[in-house]
Amino acid sequence: MKMKIQKHISILSIGLILLSSGCKDSFLEKSPTDYITSDDLEEVAKWNTNILMGQALGTYSTTFAMSTGGVGGHDDFGQKAVDIATDLMSGDMVIAAQGYGWFEYAGNLTCSTRTAAAFSYQFWRYYYRLIKAANEIIDAAGGDEATPSGDNGVYYAQAKALRAHSYFNLVNLYARPYLEDKTALSIPLYRTQLTAEAAPKSSVEDVYKLIIKDLTDAIPLLEGYVRPSGQKDQIDANVAKGILAYVYLTMGDYANAAKISQEVIDSGEYPLMSKNEIINSGFNSVTIPSWMWAIDLTVSNSPALPTFWGHVDLFTYSYAYAGGEKLIDTNLYNSIPESDERKKWFTEYDEDGNQLELTTWWKFYDSKRIMGNREWYDDEVYMRVEEMYLINAEANTRNNNLPAAKASLKSFLNERDVETAETLTNMSQSELLDEIYFNWRLELWAEGRGLLTLKRFQKSVTRCTEDAMLPGQTYDYTDTRLTFSIPENEIINNPNLAD
Repeated sequence: MKMKIQKHISILSIGLILLSSGCKDSFLEKSPTDYITSDDLEEVAKWNTNILMGQALGTYSTTFAMSTGGVGGHDDFGQKAVDIATDLMSGDMVIAAQGYGWFEYAGNLTCSTRTAAAFSYQFWRYYYRLIKAANEIIDAAGGDEATPSGDNGVYYAQAKALRAHSYFNLVNLYARPYLEDKTALSIPLYRTQLTAEAAPKSSVEDVYKLIIKDLTDAIPLLEGYVRPSGQKDQIDANVAKGILAYVYLTMGDYANAAKISQEVIDSGEYPLMSKNEIINSGFNSVTIPSWMWAIDLTVSNSPALPTFWGHVDLFTYSYAYAGGEKLIDTNLYNSIPESDERKKWFTEYDEDGNQLELTTWWKFYDSKRIMGNREWYDDEVYMRVEEMYLINAEANTRNNNLPAAKASLKSFLNERDVETAETLTNMSQSELLDEIYFNWRLELWAEGRGLLTLKRFQKSVTRCTEDAMLPGQTYDYTDTRLTFSIPENEIINNPNLAD
């Protein structure tokens, strides 16, 4: 009877269990009810791969659902909420006017403090929730050292890659950079849900070791896996390699960062965005060829007002439309050459010829334009091949392989700024790094790479006068406000995390 009942558990039901989980006080709760138990999954996985598939798809849903950080506000909607907040912290994106309150903790650099409990907790809860779900899949497929095959191997590998992605983000949010002090204690590591034992902090180095192991375990199992036509929400081998390239770059392993990013480029699966796509695509559809990892939002799965589009696009009916605009930093905008197509992203004029605010007029926009999208179905990008070109150029430059770096950057710039592309030949290593830093900031504006880039290049930033939060203030990558503190409620539940 038990088996008959379990065979009627639908994939949809599993997804709903994942999406409707309560906001518990701690990841370390002793009797978790958020997910089907590992014992149940292990039993049914023996005869029904669809169960693992359902768990995997539900886990991907967590990356864009509302309240996945356990806070419940309209700035709590998974990965793109992290992307907006960290770009605001970098200073490359600024809040035009205070009012609605969403993301203002990020804009004024107080979301990293323990006193701002909700915001310090939100990203911790979100990533550990993903880790918990990934661990359920890994446990069900045989455990952390298993080598499952077939479809089960694919979902196991995707779980490992998602766990690696989550730990990579956590260690960069809640600890100082790897190259500064890899021996420092940072965050706890959990590799299974079969025990409720509270883990102590692990060193930054040990976190990175697990991240690399997860990704290098996952990639071979994903080789040959082809996602369903038109779908990019699931991780494939190239996406896993893209995450690994970021990891190596952040660790200073430039040879491997260059190698892995080149493999993705050479796969030929993802062409660079053309000049036409850069301006006219609106960055709103998974059909854009350069997008490697993206979510196809629909009317039925969109969280509606609290979405990336609701906060960034002027023409999607939500906060940006109603006065809560996010602007590009004026100094960054002024540094864009007139020859660069991407300057058009932020350039618009009124009927009298006066330039309007430096918001994203032509990067992220819905095709409806007037009155915008009221159904919030535009898609969300997590990774695109342009990042691989920038990783490759940066890694090769730092490794003093300037010809390879210039080749990657020239390919990248040929559809963006031909004039600058022609000047690369004579650039020194330091000049090349400056150009790469500028392109990271411009190309990935509002895509969540700003804070990591600021820290990796060890830069300072002065907020522009148009910033409603910290106008004119200067801070650098070492500022303690750019590193999150472990939330107080986690420390209460796990004293191992106390300083």
